[in-house]
Amino acid sequence: MLQNNQSFLTFLQSVPNTRNYLMDCYEKQAISEAKSKAYRNSERFCYFLEHGRKFIATGKSSPVTVQPVLYFYGLGHLLKACLLVKDPEYPSSSKVLAHGLSTRKRKKQNYSFSQDEVKIQPQGLFAYACERLFDSSPFRSDKATMADLMQLLPDMQEIYQWKGKEPLFKVAELNEKSFEIPLSRIFDHQLTERKVKQRFANYQVTRWVKDNDVLQIELKEPFQPYLSHPFYFSSTKQAFYTPYARDTADHLPEMMIHYMLLYNLSMICRYEVEWWMDLHHIRDTSDYALLTHFIALTSEETEKMVQLWLIAQK
Repeated sequence: MLQNNQSFLTFLQSVPNTRNYLMDCYEKQAISEAKSKAYRNSERFCYFLEHGRKFIATGKSSPVTVQPVLYFYGLGHLLKACLLVKDPEYPSSSKVLAHGLSTRKRKKQNYSFSQDEVKIQPQGLFAYACERLFDSSPFRSDKATMADLMQLLPDMQEIYQWKGKEPLFKVAELNEKSFEIPLSRIFDHQLTERKVKQRFANYQVTRWVKDNDVLQIELKEPFQPYLSHPFYFSSTKQAFYTPYARDTADHLPEMMIHYMLLYNLSMICRYEVEWWMDLHHIRDTSDYALLTHFIALTSEETEKMVQLWLIAQK
């Protein structure tokens, strides 16, 4: 059942509950000395969780001009809590403590956030979290534009539709194992059946039939919200979407897409103050609607994504 509240996060803010949870997770992964490591990490886990949630709660009651910094650090602390579930020795090296991302320090004249890029560094929290939390290598490309990232989030699509764009198409409803994809829809966007099939490589497909203009697909298990990239979850539509574009950043999990976007926004908020305040007061750019919508979205989605990841580890 999809939990729309954050009751499991609240449950885990009790040290005995966290201790039992971590011990179960460590034993499931066959980690040696599971009990002692769970005892050692339970308080640290609770502190990361509490600190991350407080950053997010503070962001929700703060002006939008400072929210990106608070949400970025909130998600960062929640990711560290998640890493303790997979790596009881975290951090075993100072190499995983840096953000693991970089961006242009000085923005060009006529700067556009949508066209800006973030580069992925070989070491740091970002790459380590992708690999340990999602078994996903972030290095299919070493950089991504902000537009590429925002267009992968289904609940950003309504803003893009007002701009005459439709970056994603619906694949399946929540808990649905059998569904159909009209081929004419994907062919109109130069997306081939072969490319679509590649996106199912990590899923157990029990039926794949091409019947006239329709692909009939059945999975052994339905997609999991926020955990099934390149099939991204819309909490408002309760459905999964994937991009029309063939070459996108769809190898990245949803949680890490939010982290990349928040990283760049937090840098701009701190170091490009003139552009950032002009954005909010003058609003003479199409970035304004995208960014305010994303900031509102991430404030609601972050704890949901983390909670469902934690539940999935049990």
